[in-house]
Amino acid sequence: MSTQVLPVPDARPAKPSATSALVRRGRGRPPLTRDEAQAVRDRIQAAAAQVFAQHGYHGVSVELILQACGVSRPTFYRYFRNTDEVINLVLQDVNDSLIREVTLAVRTADGPLQKVESGLLAWRHWGERQGPLLKAVFAEMHDTHSPAAAHRQRVLEALARELNEAVTSLGREPFDPLQVETFVIGVEYLGYRFHFGPDGPTEESWQRTRDAMVRLALGMLGGALEWAHAPQLAGVLGLRVR
Repeated sequence: MSTQVLPVPDARPAKPSATSALVRRGRGRPPLTRDEAQAVRDRIQAAAAQVFAQHGYHGVSVELILQACGVSRPTFYRYFRNTDEVINLVLQDVNDSLIREVTLAVRTADGPLQKVESGLLAWRHWGERQGPLLKAVFAEMHDTHSPAAAHRQRVLEALARELNEAVTSLGREPFDPLQVETFVIGVEYLGYRFHFGPDGPTEESWQRTRDAMVRLALGMLGGALEWAHAPQLAGVLGLRVR
């Protein structure tokens, strides 16, 4: 994919420094402990996630974040330089959790089919935990003016590395990057449709979604072995071949 994406920092923004585990407060007030300061920072970040979910990246403002978390403007700027910094942290946490959960599911599953199944189920559960934030992330992951696009590209690259490590460990050739990208884009669409489609996220709709995802995996990531035994694999995976 050739779309230009915004750079993503390699590390999270530094946490506020403190002298002797204390953070300065206004004159005449006792200093915050490190834990109290982190609680304020987390509160601001949670409010930024809420604003992003409601208004999208282009609608985020410091004022809306302040209204959502009830802190003062000077307090916001004590922890974050601007809205971009806190929104980037929100998106970093969201996408890090996706990479971590899918990777863990794939690595702990036994065989190739189990790895696909486990990875897809982890993707579903991750989406369920994001709540309203998920829709905003989906809406902006192809918007090159939103940091969501850069983080989505980071997820794509991480999942491609994981898939290639899994397949090469089985003695096969690495995947063509276009195949992996096509597979992930298909899973993204199916995931969005599962969570926000007309049927709602029911177990019945998940089975349909899961079947479509597995078919996509077999078509885009399957090798000669899978293609040669497609009918048998369909039976093992519970796919109905018409």
